[in-house]
Amino acid sequence: MSERPGIWLVGAAGMLGRQLAGEFAARGIPVLASDREVDIRDAAVLAGFADGRRIGWIVNCAAYTAVDRAEDEPEAAFAVNAAGVENLARLAGRLGAKLVHFSTDYVFAGDRAAPYREEDEPRPLSVYGRSKLEGERRLAACLERFFLFRVSWLYGVHGANFVLAMLRVFRERDRARVVDDQFGSPTYAGRLAANVAGLVASGGERFGVYHYCDAGVISWRQFAGAIQELALRTGTIAREIPIEAVTTAAYGARAPRPLRALLDSGRVKEALGFTMRPWRANLEEFFREKARLEGSRP
Repeated sequence: MSERPGIWLVGAAGMLGRQLAGEFAARGIPVLASDREVDIRDAAVLAGFADGRRIGWIVNCAAYTAVDRAEDEPEAAFAVNAAGVENLARLAGRLGAKLVHFSTDYVFAGDRAAPYREEDEPRPLSVYGRSKLEGERRLAACLERFFLFRVSWLYGVHGANFVLAMLRVFRERDRARVVDDQFGSPTYAGRLAANVAGLVASGGERFGVYHYCDAGVISWRQFAGAIQELALRTGTIAREIPIEAVTTAAYGARAPRPLRALLDSGRVKEALGFTMRPWRANLEEFFREKARLEGSRP
């Protein structure tokens, strides 16, 4: 058994989990990694995994993220995003471990111009948003030593996300339809993971709720246009297709979305020293990372 309390990375096979695993590895920090084989909905399974291990940090990347499907299966969303988070928080308390957890801008209604600060009252519109908010509340009720990061429009080189979905559309279709009346800040998982891994490695103690997003505000349609522009420039795609701007109402998604859930990330920079970059700079880094990743494959 290691003398130094370990880091348990939960949801290690997902988009953010894989980025964090890479960041810890780059720092020479070993982690205990688990994914669906250690079900966070089952407190006994979690306790069994932790038994006999010295765990100083639990970094939870596990989440139910199917926003539209959650409208039809709320029990599944709440089981992971609320009950599962409570199970991890209670276990962290028993272990004396610190917990890192990630939430979403979807806990807000998005019906105002000003960015949301951490102390603003949440008012989620969707089942997904309500399940994430309930997870936040259960975490705070069970544990004092935690970092909770609300993140907007997260994307990365792994998993399912808007950028990878748009690249498929650009390759496979002759036209794209993207909403142009929802505004937010895209957030690159690679930069988020670097900041969080640095926090854990330094043994951070300034616990609480933080908002985190890349700098700048755009619509989904504008984001899609930038993705296509950079994909063409880097040779990721071979042709340009028209991107039709549509309203949220015309697009007809199952779950309601906040139209302007902007996050004020000033606190995370001031209190934790996180470095935040403009969304476009991070999108360019995404394409560089994607190229490196694909170049390393046999």
